[in-house]
Amino acid sequence: MGNLNFVAIDLETATQSRNSICEIGITVVKNTTIVESKSWLVEPPDNFYQPFNIAIHHITPELTEDAPTFPQVWQEVSEYLNGQVVVAHNASFDMYVLKDTFDAFEIPYPQFDYYCSYRLAQKVIKGLSSYSLSQLCNSLDIKFGTHHRAENDSVGCAEIFMKCVARAGVRSLQELQNKFNFRCGQFDTGYFRPQRSYRQESKR
Repeated sequence: MGNLNFVAIDLETATQSRNSICEIGITVVKNTTIVESKSWLVEPPDNFYQPFNIAIHHITPELTEDAPTFPQVWQEVSEYLNGQVVVAHNASFDMYVLKDTFDAFEIPYPQFDYYCSYRLAQKVIKGLSSYSLSQLCNSLDIKFGTHHRAENDSVGCAEIFMKCVARAGVRSLQELQNKFNFRCGQFDTGYFRPQRSYRQESKR
């Protein structure tokens, strides 16, 4: 699949609360080639952090005390995501973080379909003890920067997704969904749908 176009995203949070984004990273892929990656520090609500989160990503209140808030950053980030295909590693975390943050700030939902590189990797790469971002990058010989910094993680996510799609041997993302029996997640105006298997949908 030589014309794969998507935007990989990674989010870091300051606390266990989902609406506490402190960093956003994106990687833009056009025609199966990374053309841009960048990140934004974000001041979380009250610039409050929990030690557990700091220990993971090493982002501190000092780093974000002068950073813009999510609504300010979202004005720029949304231009990259609206109307695109979006990919996240363990999308069940990142997409619910976005949903809860939109709800907390009363921001209208964007419009995009999304896929999970973690769940896809489980389908096409067998036998790994872990499907974490760092483990997959090591297994797939992907050069990887500092883990749990948003730009680096979004680059790793993009590389993993491209390699997994190639291994799946499909010609389109719709064919990918059909082959592995799932429907991608979606944000739309006033609407959010998580990625789920067709079997899960039939039980509803």
